[in-house]
Amino acid sequence: MTPEVSEARARFPSGLLQPEASFRFSEDALHLANFALSSLRGDESLADLGAGCGVIGFALLLACPALRVIGVEKEQVLVDAARSNAERLALNSFRSLCGDVTCRETLLDARRMLADGPCPNGPPLFEAVVCNPPWRVSGTGRPSPSTLRRKALEAEQGFLPFLSAADTLLASQGSCFLALPADSLAEAIRKLPERLRPVRLKFVHSCRNGKPSAAGLALLEARKNSRSPLVVEEPLLLHARADAPQP
Repeated sequence: MTPEVSEARARFPSGLLQPEASFRFSEDALHLANFALSSLRGDESLADLGAGCGVIGFALLLACPALRVIGVEKEQVLVDAARSNAERLALNSFRSLCGDVTCRETLLDARRMLADGPCPNGPPLFEAVVCNPPWRVSGTGRPSPSTLRRKALEAEQGFLPFLSAADTLLASQGSCFLALPADSLAEAIRKLPERLRPVRLKFVHSCRNGKPSAAGLALLEARKNSRSPLVVEEPLLLHARADAPQP
């Protein structure tokens, strides 16, 4: 490993290339990666839907180098950024695909990327999917000043296309890991495809003066064709620094 790669890895996630006016990753992406890591063996094939600059896939690969990660992103500028970031971090098991998750051919292309050779029975399915896309439906919330962000939201239909894509990509007993606003959790569970059953849930709370606020983020694992009951884990409490500005 070169000194440049060692330094880039030591600084992660700082230093990642994020194109101007694109979606910027937040700490939610890292919480989702840690949530997924607690269930993964460490050698799975994994699809990151709405991968952006690749931050979730990189966090997973830095912890588990034996993973194979395909990042699916529809904005070419973000795909290019993810490829540059993967090269800078020397994460050769990460591959980036430009395509829309609502397109069947995109999902087939993602599966083909996993194949090491001819697949007489069709390209392999994924063992895991992670997803932290823009969950807001176009026309709701405050309009973004970013042209690229507005373009992305205008084409989205909320989280349904991502849930459908995860269902299509996952092998039986494969897991889909989601990060979503806590107030969207009930709707997301109601609209899970029939074969995706919720099996694990963790809420994330911000704390000030030692007191947690209402949960802002929900981390959900849904497993394909599972009969396991839903387990609600201890919440993650994020404590503000003592010198952090008060609202």
